[in-house]
Amino acid sequence: METLLGMHWHHLPAHEVADLLETDTAKGLDLFTIQGRQEHFGPNVLTPKKTRGPIVRFLLQFYQPLVIILIGAGIITGLVAEWSDAGVILAVVLVNAVIGFIQ
Repeated sequence: METLLGMHWHHLPAHEVADLLETDTAKGLDLFTIQGRQEHFGPNVLTPKKTRGPIVRFLLQFYQPLVIILIGAGIITGLVAEWSDAGVILAVVLVNAVIGFIQ
């Protein structure tokens, strides 16, 4: 049965798939066969998707080309002592990051 993993199952008729998998479409598998297959192949569960932590997800909101340009513009504006413009630019970037994180 392990050699069947690479087959294109969607091209085969249902009765042929049932024959290849040694099962009956009307009755299914008996308990002995189920236990044997679970011991051999493992449980029929999906592997959990790896997720990023909340801090990493928040910091990734700043890793976008337009946001990086806006941060640079805010820093340059602050260096030329335009404090209100720099504050507005950086506040907009921060609000954008918070909204993106919440979504």
